[in-house]
Amino acid sequence: MSQRKRQVVVDPVYGYRRLEPVPTAEEHGDFYRHRYYDLLRTGDRAPPLRRLAGDGAEAQGERDWLRETLYADIAHALRHHGAGPRVLDVGSGTGELVCALGAEGFDAAGVEPSAEAARVARERGLEVFAGDLATYAVSHPRHAFDAVVAVNVLEHVPDPVGLLGTLRDILRDGGLACIQVPNDFSALQMAAQAKLGKPPWWIAVPDHVNYFDFDSLCALLRECGFQVLEQQADFPMELFLLMGLDYVDDREVGNRCHAYRVALEMALAPALRRRLYGALAEAGVGRNCRILARKVHRQGALRWNPSSR
Repeated sequence: MSQRKRQVVVDPVYGYRRLEPVPTAEEHGDFYRHRYYDLLRTGDRAPPLRRLAGDGAEAQGERDWLRETLYADIAHALRHHGAGPRVLDVGSGTGELVCALGAEGFDAAGVEPSAEAARVARERGLEVFAGDLATYAVSHPRHAFDAVVAVNVLEHVPDPVGLLGTLRDILRDGGLACIQVPNDFSALQMAAQAKLGKPPWWIAVPDHVNYFDFDSLCALLRECGFQVLEQQADFPMELFLLMGLDYVDDREVGNRCHAYRVALEMALAPALRRRLYGALAEAGVGRNCRILARKVHRQGALRWNPSSR
């Protein structure tokens, strides 16, 4: 990966924050081939993925929590807004969400760039394609899916507008897109940073290329031909920082804070949790943004068309 100095800027066309310069496709691919999974194993990236690794009690507890909260909420939102049965999970990993959606009655498939993760998913009997979304889209008919899901994907890609265009392309007319990204540079996050006096720990170069909040993600989806139907946050982890539990530089404190969050969410009735997190979304707080949007008909060329960029 090139050591060019990068800063976070506001994209002048679409309004979300991103790295400048944007990593090239070669730099991006090189990082994920040679460094990213080492960082996952050491816990320096994506603690939820590290917790899911393996077959022990910690991993099973993480799976149970995700199935009863995030995965159940995605299935609920898709059903509530009339999604048909065929759903594609983009960045599906070893197929946890694909499996959960299948248990909820959906005909779910996945796309996963890691050949190893896709192999594990297929060994579980799941339909998971090994490769990127663009390659998958070329080999599958347009408008094939009733819904697409991309959980913590859009922040990683050098061209999120292009990715949303491809997602829109493989959706049927009126199909649904469920997009989740970290909620970065929120008021609560900035308050926590001011209290701790630390650099912005959520900036992860070069793998987190893009930085969204509710407003910028909704605006981008509308620009790309989607109608926003529903917004959901999740637990605002920055509250722990404001209460004196500094998990930024201490993994054990982070594990304890995560356990508190899991205990809370498992104790709440699903309908109450969704109402609570919907209210947090309206306030713009919560560690992640999750948006459900519908593909709408657009006249003329869309901005995400590569020829227009």
